Amino acid sequence: MGIAVLDSGYVELPLGTLDATRIEAVWRYGLAAGEPQRVLPDGRMDLVAHCVLHPDSSVASVRLVVAGPADTATQVVLRANTVLVGVRFHMGWGGVCLGVVPHTLRNQALTGPCALALLGPLADAVVRADTVPRAQAALCAAVSALAARAVVTAAHGRALQAIAQMKRRIQAGAYGDVPGAESSSRTLRRDIVAVAGFPLRTLSGVLRFQRALELLDAGGGPLSGVAVAAGYTDQAHMTREFRRFGGFTPTVPSPAPLVRLFG
Repeated sequence: MGIAVLDSGYVELPLGTLDATRIEAVWRYGLAAGEPQRVLPDGRMDLVAHCVLHPDSSVASVRLVVAGPADTATQVVLRANTVLVGVRFHMGWGGVCLGVVPHTLRNQALTGPCALALLGPLADAVVRADTVPRAQAALCAAVSALAARAVVTAAHGRALQAIAQMKRRIQAGAYGDVPGAESSSRTLRRDIVAVAGFPLRTLSGVLRFQRALELLDAGGGPLSGVAVAAGYTDQAHMTREFRRFGGFTPTVPSPAPLVRLFG
C-alpha cells in the first residue's frame, strides 16, 4: 500500500518565530516514490532532515544533511516514501550559524556523524521525531538556537552589505557585480568568499540566473527582454549562463522547484 506523502512536491512554510534576517525559508518536499529531481543552484545553505516514512506515514528514521552553497545543478534521487523538511539560510548566514566554512562545502553536502556533530545535542529531538511535523518543529528549534548564537564580525557585515547591494542591482536589471568591488578591493572579495563560499563573479552569476528564472516563470515576455531585465548583456549571454548554471537553455527550461530569491 502506498504512502500519502504530505504536500507532494516543494512547498514553503511560515517562518514562525525564526529570525527572518538570518533564515530565508522553512520548506518541505515530498515524493511518494523515489525519482530523480533536478536541484538548481541558488547560492544558499540548507539544513535538511530526510524523513523516511512507515506505511502509516509515521517517521521510521531521520537523517540530517547540511547542504553547502551550490553553483551547479545536481540530480538528486530520494529514497521511496521520503519527505524532506529543511531550513534555508539567507545568503551569507549558513556558515556562521552552522559553524562551518562555506567554501569547504561548495557543491557538497555534509551527512552522518559530521552533520550531527555540528548540531550537537540540538540534533537529538530531530532524529528522534516520529512524525514529519515534529521533525519540522525540532529542526526549526535547533536552527533558532544556532542562529541566536551566531557571531557576526566586521568582515561578515561588509560581505552581507555587498551581497544585498548586488541583489538590488540585479533586481533593477543592472549589469556588473557591485560598486566598490573592483579588482583593487581584495579585502571585500576575500570577505565575500569567506561568507558566501563563492567568488564575487560566480555569486552574481548565480543570482542573475535565479532572477531570470523568476522572470520566465512569471511570463516575463520575449527572451531578449528577460535577458535585459535580469542584467545580462544580451540573450546569447543569458543562454550561456543558463547552460553553465542549469544545464539547459531558456527556450527549453528544466522542471525543478523554483526558490524565489527576489520576490
